[in-house]
Amino acid sequence: MLRELIVQSGTTLEMVEKYLGWKSGRLADRLDGKVRLSFEDVLEILPLLNATPADFFAWLYGFDPKEAGTAVVPEAGLAGALASQGTDRRFDSSLRVVKDAVSRRETWKQERSQDKKAD
Repeated sequence: MLRELIVQSGTTLEMVEKYLGWKSGRLADRLDGKVRLSFEDVLEILPLLNATPADFFAWLYGFDPKEAGTAVVPEAGLAGALASQGTDRRFDSSLRVVKDAVSRRETWKQERSQDKKAD
């Protein structure tokens, strides 16, 4: 799905890698499943496609982000994303929220595991 969004944006894998300072082929390896694509990788890539995490995951799970009042705008492409400082702020805010949620879930899983061991 991420590869599809990159293609729709008119951006190339090479352009994304170059902007992120990644070595050539790193993104292709992740998208092809040769190397695990991490959540953090996705969060780094989305702003370049002018997409928020909420938009992307709504699309990934079959929801229409337009109904929520936001939408992935692939036409803007890499140039549009780079020009938008507002997108950067929204991304930073989304990243903090998502990292907090992941941290809370990890804590919950550890506590749950300890509770099961105690039983």
